[in-house]
Amino acid sequence: MDTSSWPTDDWKAFFVRWEKEQYHQGNLDLIDEYNSPDLVDHHLPPGYDDGNEGKRRLVRELLDDFPDFRLRMDDLVVERIGDGDVHFKVVEQFTISGTHHGTYRGIQPTGEAFETSGIAMMRLIDGIEFEHWAVVDDLDMPTQRGVFESPLPKGSS
Repeated sequence: MDTSSWPTDDWKAFFVRWEKEQYHQGNLDLIDEYNSPDLVDHHLPPGYDDGNEGKRRLVRELLDDFPDFRLRMDDLVVERIGDGDVHFKVVEQFTISGTHHGTYRGIQPTGEAFETSGIAMMRLIDGIEFEHWAVVDDLDMPTQRGVFESPLPKGSS
């Protein structure tokens, strides 16, 4: 797909569609369509396969364990990098939410809802993701679900 002349609004529409179809509609076939078979995903938990299979496992677990899982794009920055192929760096600030109904990473279902934020950075060539980094507050999710108490007093940051 030729993304060389896309304005930011086209990129935003692309990622909204990508995330809606993948996370809200559960279309995991899109992982192969939107990601390189050589995807390097620095966000995958230990023990997950590299590339698309690891990403598919992670998304499947999120959708199974949080059936109402939602990912909302809060901000998007797109920058063209390099002079050769159509390389882009994409940075997304997002909010994720859902209700814990399945055993997620060994934590028994709590029935509690959560909402937390994160930031992802991707390297794309012609609209295909080749590299992915993400930071999500992984302690915020189980704290909100009542799995353990925060070590900080209420109201602290």
